[in-house]
Amino acid sequence: RMVRMTVDFGVCNISAVGFACYGAWLASSPNDEYEGAFTMGRVASDLMKKLCGAEAEILPRIYLLIYGMINIYKEPWQASLCKYSEAFDAGMISGDTEYALSNITLYYMLSLFNCGSNLKETSQSLHKFVKRALQYQHQTAARTLAISEQMAYDLMGLKKNCYEAHFGLDEEALKNLLVRNKLANLARNLYQKIKYVTYMCGDMDAAAKHYDLQEELNANCSVQATTGRTSFFFISTFIDGLIGLYFARKHREDEAKWTHVAEKAIELMKKWTDSSSWNCANKLYLLQAEYFFLKNDERAYACYKASITKAREHKFNHEEGL
Repeated sequence: RMVRMTVDFGVCNISAVGFACYGAWLASSPNDEYEGAFTMGRVASDLMKKLCGAEAEILPRIYLLIYGMINIYKEPWQASLCKYSEAFDAGMISGDTEYALSNITLYYMLSLFNCGSNLKETSQSLHKFVKRALQYQHQTAARTLAISEQMAYDLMGLKKNCYEAHFGLDEEALKNLLVRNKLANLARNLYQKIKYVTYMCGDMDAAAKHYDLQEELNANCSVQATTGRTSFFFISTFIDGLIGLYFARKHREDEAKWTHVAEKAIELMKKWTDSSSWNCANKLYLLQAEYFFLKNDERAYACYKASITKAREHKFNHEEGL
């Protein structure tokens, strides 16, 4: 409606937000119109600069939409990190602490899950930002940042509980709190974090359990599950496929279920690789390698090699290791 009103009556300062929202909607399921979304993002950015100037108060909102939900399908993920930092600074200067903290939340989500940043340095920074979010009474940002902080500790093998330090809870209590209060997006973030960590640490039964919990949650809030996707949706799908292929190789009675999970992940990753080979090619090659291995297909070896090469060339060192 905002875009239609702009076309009919002319532009105003807030028109840029309308085009950015429209672009995010185009990029998200069930649309998946990445080229159109990217175009709308550029229109939004140009409108903001022309109408509001370099110090635009709406910059944190525009950048959250463009770099958080649109450009992740086209541009290298590493290129968006500086934009989130810029949006955080702009938001704090203008007093828009909500969107400033939302941008820093996406910064660390992208940095940890997608780009493989240094875990020790990242955990230290996250601890400080959780405290800042609590000072500004932004509970959603604080909890999301804390989930990322705990993930860094878990991947380092540390027995630290940041939830206790910040909220007086353990992870199970936080999970129950989020589900009980129907905070679906936060609950989904927590399930995805646990699924990721347990997979990386080799606890496959726990990874499968949280895949099922995540799917149950998505089934109960399908609209939220398929709109406004952020960068972690790519990684979550990638891990889903790897979990599916692991259990499919067990050749148990649920082999068909897990094979379907893997095939769905491969289908999505092919689509995303067509849009951004930089971000997704190594992941697609690894999923294909595992699938060919499941099918006793000799093409598996070449795909493993290609995945390693692409991960190294595109600076995804954590996935090169995987």
